[in-house]
Amino acid sequence: MSQPTPAVPVWRMLGRLTVISVVLAGSTVATAAAMAGSLIVGGPRRARRTGYRGLVRTLQVLGPTFVKFGQTSSTRRDTMSAEMATELSRLHDAVRAMSRRQRDRALRDAGVPMLSTMDERPLANGSIAGVYRGQLTDGRVVAVKLMRPGIEARMRADLALVRALMRGFERMPRMRGMPMADLVGYVSTAILGQLDFAREARNITRLRQCLSPVPQIRVPAVYADVSSPTCLLFEYLPQLDTATPGALPADVRAALADRVLQAANRMMFVDGFVHCDLHPGNVYLTRDQRVVILDAGYCVQLPERVRELIGEFFACLLRGDGRRCGEIVLESAVDPNPADREAFIAAMADLVDRHAGPDREFDMKEFGDAVFTLQQKHGIYAASDFAFPMMSLNVLDGTVRGFSATVDFQQVGSSDPKTGAGARG
Repeated sequence: MSQPTPAVPVWRMLGRLTVISVVLAGSTVATAAAMAGSLIVGGPRRARRTGYRGLVRTLQVLGPTFVKFGQTSSTRRDTMSAEMATELSRLHDAVRAMSRRQRDRALRDAGVPMLSTMDERPLANGSIAGVYRGQLTDGRVVAVKLMRPGIEARMRADLALVRALMRGFERMPRMRGMPMADLVGYVSTAILGQLDFAREARNITRLRQCLSPVPQIRVPAVYADVSSPTCLLFEYLPQLDTATPGALPADVRAALADRVLQAANRMMFVDGFVHCDLHPGNVYLTRDQRVVILDAGYCVQLPERVRELIGEFFACLLRGDGRRCGEIVLESAVDPNPADREAFIAAMADLVDRHAGPDREFDMKEFGDAVFTLQQKHGIYAASDFAFPMMSLNVLDGTVRGFSATVDFQQVGSSDPKTGAGARG
């Protein structure tokens, strides 16, 4: 999935390296002191948690590139501990709004003549852009996705530095065998793709077509003809509120959770066009009993073989065929032939037997964390083309469970996620 990127000027990289070095030095001292205190008061586990939280704060100080890198990397739980991944996932809720000066500069640079007014207070804040309510000269109310000023050049310099650092880390004994170049290349491409608003507009159109057969699913339209390379204008939906699920009856929430599974099934197994960022900030329930899906900046087209493997994996979960699940994990791995192949497959079969299959209460996060721990134990790392879409389902599981605790997420692999009928494989 890697792609060539424009060369970054040396002076820009050196400038960013200086800033990053200063931040890391200060953060390391502060975090080490905090961890020492936590170790004395609460023991090793508390000290680790303090260290991970220090890492999150450091990424926030380093800026949008590192926040986005942490957000995206948090889904690769086969390459880090569950505690660390959980802390990194909190970066989705920790992005500061643009200052008024930044917002005004971004709006000026965007040059969107059809936009007549825009609220000062944002509706949402992302590491790459902020979203505001605005109005066009023809009277239409719109959602304005405005890219942070100067962010592209900065992020390209940061990513070039990250790639250089990872080349050094790959030589460390503890890193051997981990697909660091693949991981960094995939994440870098995903981040740069989110800077391409024209690409996101095409993704929105594609996603709307993909999900149009699923009842009660709504993807706001993008007004690409009046947008610009740094400012996207969308259909404005006023009823988006994270508190709405609590106001809906339990049976309605459960039915809408099933609709989300149907949408995920359609994306993953029918079209192979996957929204990889379906955290709670991008999926809403509305009072008129719809599911609204936002932000198509991080969408991928699955290679056909990957689509088939993921579909077969979930079909095997439904059947309780753990051995085949283990074989699929190995087939998708960077090194498909580990020394203890049979031991891994047997352990995977045991995991599936305990967590999944017909009439089992399935918890995707609990099962996923157990699989990732098993992969780490055996030194098995999935290729990013397989790992990121799979782990986006882990994120989606948490989102869906926030709507309804009764949802059976393993049904996402069936052709009718609500009934489980017609599973693939």
